[in-house]
Amino acid sequence: TETITTKLLIAADGTARTIAIEMEKADKAKRDSMGFFEKIKYGPSFHIKRYVDDNQRVYKTIPMKVPSKWRNDLNFSARSKDGRILFDSLPADANGNQCAVLLLKKDDEMAQPNSDPRALRKLFDDFLPQFSALLDDDMIATV
Repeated sequence: TETITTKLLIAADGTARTIAIEMEKADKAKRDSMGFFEKIKYGPSFHIKRYVDDNQRVYKTIPMKVPSKWRNDLNFSARSKDGRILFDSLPADANGNQCAVLLLKKDDEMAQPNSDPRALRKLFDDFLPQFSALLDDDMIATV
């Protein structure tokens, strides 16, 4: 086991917080074995800062093919002004196939299972017209 010491650690550990929880346990065990003055010399304890998730999103994946005149080595992205919709598309291969992700707020009607395909089409037409034209009605119905 290697020990690394730092004053600040910023990491992406996922929602389970597996690494952070282990680091917190290790720090507590070390501090529990110290006397009062050792704890003062050692410095502040390790703690996890948790934030309330007030921006929960539901994602829907959408296979999409971009026209041959579009570059396929780019990620495409669009957002609505009000933050309702986030759309990102990444290249899946060299043939123009992309994997798109539509992110919606958790309580959005389009984020619910079995949402109305006509309403989703309207949403794409209104907010994402550049991508709506690339998705046929059968694809919209499966999203």
